[in-house]
Amino acid sequence: MNPKHSRRDFLKNLNLLFALGATSSLEFLFEGNSAVAKNPAADSLLLSSNGKRYRVLPWTGDNFKLGHELRNGDIPEFPEHEERTYDFVIVGGGIAGLTSAYFLKDHDYLLLEQYDELGGNSRGSSYRGIDFSYGPAYVGDLEGLAGKLFGELGMTPYKLLPPRNDWYVKGEWIPGVEGDKQHILYKEFDRFFAEARPLWKQIGEWQGTMPNLESDLGRLDSVPFSSVLTSYDPLFVEMVDRFCKSTLCASVSGLSALAGYMLLQDPAGIAHVFKGGNPAIATALKTKLNAINNERNKTSCFVWNITANDDNATVVYQDNTGKLHKVKCRKVIVACPPLVSARITTGMSDAVKAQLLSFKFGAYLVANFCMKKKVFNASYDNWVGAPFTFTDVITAETPYIASNSYKPSMGSVLTMYHPWTAGSDGRGLLFAGDRERFSTELVTQMQKLVPQFDKNLEQVVLSRWGHAMVVARPGFFKLVQKLQAEQTGSYILAHNSMHGLPCAESAIGAARRAVDIALATKSKTN
Repeated sequence: MNPKHSRRDFLKNLNLLFALGATSSLEFLFEGNSAVAKNPAADSLLLSSNGKRYRVLPWTGDNFKLGHELRNGDIPEFPEHEERTYDFVIVGGGIAGLTSAYFLKDHDYLLLEQYDELGGNSRGSSYRGIDFSYGPAYVGDLEGLAGKLFGELGMTPYKLLPPRNDWYVKGEWIPGVEGDKQHILYKEFDRFFAEARPLWKQIGEWQGTMPNLESDLGRLDSVPFSSVLTSYDPLFVEMVDRFCKSTLCASVSGLSALAGYMLLQDPAGIAHVFKGGNPAIATALKTKLNAINNERNKTSCFVWNITANDDNATVVYQDNTGKLHKVKCRKVIVACPPLVSARITTGMSDAVKAQLLSFKFGAYLVANFCMKKKVFNASYDNWVGAPFTFTDVITAETPYIASNSYKPSMGSVLTMYHPWTAGSDGRGLLFAGDRERFSTELVTQMQKLVPQFDKNLEQVVLSRWGHAMVVARPGFFKLVQKLQAEQTGSYILAHNSMHGLPCAESAIGAARRAVDIALATKSKTN
C-alpha cells in the first residue's frame, strides 16, 4: 500500500468500494494476505441488535498469500538436484488427493498439502460436541464407487429422510418437493421431474462415469439451463436458480442444461450425511493413511512447480520452515483446481494449459453460526430466495438427532452458504476479508428468518473459498472430456471438476481414474 495514503483514506476508499460493489478495483488496495480483517489471528466481539455479544473467529478456508506470490511471479530459486525419487507424488490433500493416496496405499507415494490440515474444502470444526463443515456437508446415494469406499473406511452415514429440503416462499416454509399440487412449487417440481426422468436414465450414475455426449446429452451440454425452463413458473425458476447458485456458483442462465438436469437429481433422490458433514470422509481417509505411514502425507507444504516430462516428473515444494525440496516421480497426480494446476505445471501443452485457464470459478462464503440453544426446527437444507443474499442454511445437528446422540446442551450449528457467480464481486470481497462486516450483515438477515436467533448466537465461523468451485457453464462436459483424452506424459489431473460436477463423489471418481492410469503406466515400464 502506498505509505502516502493515510489509514483514514484507505478505509474511506474501502467502504466506497463495498458500497459500489466493486470487484477488481479491490485487488490493488491489498498486498499478500494483509487484506484479512484488522487482526486475522484474533477473535472479534460484536453486538447483535438486542445487545448480546457474539464472537467472530478467525478466517478458515483459503489463504491467498503464497498463491498470489506464485501468480505474480514472485517465485523462489528452486533446488538444482532431487532429494529422492517416489513412484507417485500427489499434489493436493482434499478428497481427491486423499482418495488417490488411499488407492495407492500399498505403493511408494508422497502426498503434499499446502495447509496444516488435510481435507481441502472438506475441513471443519466442532462446537459443544457438534462437528460441522467449512464447506460441503452431504453425499448422495451410496451405490457405486463412493459407497464402496465409505464401507471400506467403516463409515456410518445417516439417510436424510423426506422432507430434507424446505423452501422459504413468500414468508412461509414449504416442505419437500412433493405435496399439494395446488401449490405452484409442488406442481412445477412434479412436472420437471416427469420431464427429467428419461434424461436421468441416460445420465445414469454420473459420479462414476462421464455422461455420453454422443447422445442427446451432448446437445444439452451446449445450451444454458434457462433455455429448458422457459415454460416454468417464475417462482419455481427462482428457487431452482438459488439451488444452482449454491451448488455450482452459477445461475440457470450461466449453467449448462446438462449440468442443471444432473444437479436436479439431488432433491428428487436420496442423500446421506455424516456427523460433521464431508470432513468426516477426509478424517476417515487420513486416519487410515496415517496408520499405515504418516510420513507419506505431508501438510504445510506449498507446491511451487511441477515439471512434467514424457516418462517422469519433478515437484518443487516448500515446507513449513520455508525450506525448498525437489523430488522426482514416475507420475504426479494433480488434485488441484484447474487454475492452480495450470499455474504450477510446466511440460503440459499450450492447448491443455489454455483449456485449464478457460474455466470460470465462483466464489463462496460459508458461515457457521454456533448457538447455545436449538431454535430452528426445520428440515436439513433450507432454501431462501430474494431478498436474502445467501441461498440456504443446513442444520449440522441433524445426524446427531438421527442417531439419537443429540442432547439439548449441545445447542445448534447452522451452516449458511453464500455463493457469488463467476465475474461478480465475491472474490474481491473475500480477498478484502472484512469478517466483522460479513458477520453483521448475515446475522441481521438470519434474525429475520429464525426466531430467537440473535439471543442464542455465541460465535460465528467464516470460511472463504476463492478458486475451488468450477462453473459448469455450457460446453463444460465437452471440455472436461477433451482434457481427459489429451492427458499424456507424467501428470494426471484429478480434481473433482475433472470428473463431473463438483462433489465428493466426483472427487472419488477422479481419484480412481487417475490411479488406474498411473498404475497402468507403471506396469508398462516395469
